[in-house]
Amino acid sequence: MAKKKKKKANVESGPSDHLKYYCIVFGVLVVVIAVVLVMQRNTLADYKQANKQARTALKATGQTADGRPRGIGELAVEVEKFVQGYRASSGGGAAGGEAGDGISNVKMSAAETKVNMERTWAGAEGDDPNRGKGFRTKYREFKYANCSLEQFTTLIRNVESWGRYRVYEMRWNLADPKQNSKPPFNIISKPSIKVGFRTPLARDR
Repeated sequence: MAKKKKKKANVESGPSDHLKYYCIVFGVLVVVIAVVLVMQRNTLADYKQANKQARTALKATGQTADGRPRGIGELAVEVEKFVQGYRASSGGGAAGGEAGDGISNVKMSAAETKVNMERTWAGAEGDDPNRGKGFRTKYREFKYANCSLEQFTTLIRNVESWGRYRVYEMRWNLADPKQNSKPPFNIISKPSIKVGFRTPLARDR
């Protein structure tokens, strides 16, 4: 009788051992899942931070204290202008514009005549070297008599299409109602543009 009871006790102890092993495995899985979850949360935080920085860089405008653009878009424009200015200056005007060192008065006059605009004033040519970026900007301002907005925008588009020159600034006001009394009501007053181009600075040796 004693042997039978002992055998029965051994049989009954089996399931408890399986339960113990199950609890151990389950506990290990919980720890692994917790570690993975923490790692994923850290990765997600890194992704969110990188995404935030990217959005800031894409939306940023203006320049830093040393004159460098803050945003990616503005940086791309700066690089494009620099490359075009370099190609134009080093290749004798192959990229457009004139081969000389200044802004061509003849070329500007031809563009103004093409759109039937009357120049009223032309400023002296300015020279703005930027050693931090490695280029210099030469520019000149032109003012015109009253004209239509279409004439003005066409002039700007033509100047930009030359490749070397860029319109850095443009100003205009809507003309007096007495001068704008007929459709399409697009007469503007005091239009002016600042035209310029960039060339690389010689490096110090």
